[in-house]
Amino acid sequence: MPFPAKHALSLLTRAQERARLGHAYLISGPKEARLEAFAVDFLNLVANAHHADLEAWKEQGIPVIRPESKSRRIVIESIRSLEQQIYLSPGPGGNKFGVIVDADRMMPQAQNAFLKTLEEPPPGTLLLLLSPQPQRLLDTILSRVIHVPLLPEAGARVFSEAEQQLLKVLSGLSRLKEGNLASALAIRSEFEGLLDEVKDQITRQLEEEFDKEKDYYKNTTDGQWLKEREHEMEAAIEAQYQAQREALMELLLCWMGDVMRHQVGAERLDLPEYAEATRVLSQRWDSRTVTRRVHELRRLHANLHTNVNETLALDVAFISAFA
Repeated sequence: MPFPAKHALSLLTRAQERARLGHAYLISGPKEARLEAFAVDFLNLVANAHHADLEAWKEQGIPVIRPESKSRRIVIESIRSLEQQIYLSPGPGGNKFGVIVDADRMMPQAQNAFLKTLEEPPPGTLLLLLSPQPQRLLDTILSRVIHVPLLPEAGARVFSEAEQQLLKVLSGLSRLKEGNLASALAIRSEFEGLLDEVKDQITRQLEEEFDKEKDYYKNTTDGQWLKEREHEMEAAIEAQYQAQREALMELLLCWMGDVMRHQVGAERLDLPEYAEATRVLSQRWDSRTVTRRVHELRRLHANLHTNVNETLALDVAFISAFA
């Protein structure tokens, strides 16, 4: 569950007071959550310092690794440099800090090389990995860090382009005829179309990055590396797609949940900025209909975490929910 930055920092302050801080944290969230600013506050807390940004920390000798080269990747040489600084250089107040910005941009070889440091860091080490897309990190990395997901400032939710399109579709539900197959298939088609757009966008982005990597490494690596990276890219596409599909499903359930909350008189809404649209639906649909629709969409949400055929699952769920 994501936290507002102030609340997350208060939890870390409590952990420090009890001498229970971990040695490696993954700070994630959208760009509006200002991950670097949070990392600075975290470092200042631990070191009792007052530096303004990561560049100021870097001037103190703290390794701050960022994506480099034309491919905007973090290569194994950068990780080796960070490890050398951590092991050999004393840090402020006896602490040893290291920060990796956009950690999801680490090459798999760099991530694997970093595992030993994550498992057995020097005493007094604090490693911060910042990432807007933590799902791109290897499971072996994720299992060795404490995850701190952040909300944007003031807790405001920032919707992706696909989420904004879904909200437009949901806002138009009141105009559809009730209880017929054509309406159910229209809603299903809109949702599947969004999923297709999401996957196409992810695929284009990662393939462009892969093309840059091939140009960069073509004279320094063999053909086996290329095959491995192709498999890794395919896995990354699927991981990012599933993460964004999950976000769309959660948004859909939040919307339907707000419709139900209106009907029972609840004050708290997941999507307060769309309160009028969900209120209209709560007045148009009876409670039994809303309950059935929420039930079917929750079943779809659960089924998408299995090996079920996605197209078939969408057909069954939307017809059962809206026909």
